[in-house]
Amino acid sequence: MVLGDLFWSLATSNILLGADLLLLLAAAVVGYFPLVGYIPAVAPYVKAARLVVALVALLMAFLIGFRAADEREEAKSLRSTIAAQRADLENSRKARADEAARADAIAEGARAQYEADIEYIGRLEADDRCKFDPFGRVRDRAARGSSAASGSAARSAAGAR
Repeated sequence: MVLGDLFWSLATSNILLGADLLLLLAAAVVGYFPLVGYIPAVAPYVKAARLVVALVALLMAFLIGFRAADEREEAKSLRSTIAAQRADLENSRKARADEAARADAIAEGARAQYEADIEYIGRLEADDRCKFDPFGRVRDRAARGSSAASGSAARSAAGAR
């Protein structure tokens, strides 16, 4: 397939179309210019030159038509590629916006959970049955002002959670 593409690329190139045009003009001068038919060296080639003019004109029309169709197909292919790339870019923008919205929602949920945890931890009171107090804060707070009734209420609230 590559060799065929190379052939048509060369056959429809500007250089070869220009050479065909020169051949067409030379054959047209020999075949249709009135005084050239009277030159003895050229006179036998007048009929052949007229045939060459017709054949080269048909060949050029075909090659130019092929080139135009090939360029239209390539332009169509490029338009579809550009449309796909634009759709990909739009999808990427939407995905980034969705990602940012999800990240904000996750952060907001984490902040709300943090606030709820801080509030819950603030309501907890020390239980004398638990001796684990690595930092000494919970027992100090309990010793400062908790009563037995509030301690039992805190234990029931802690058990409910």
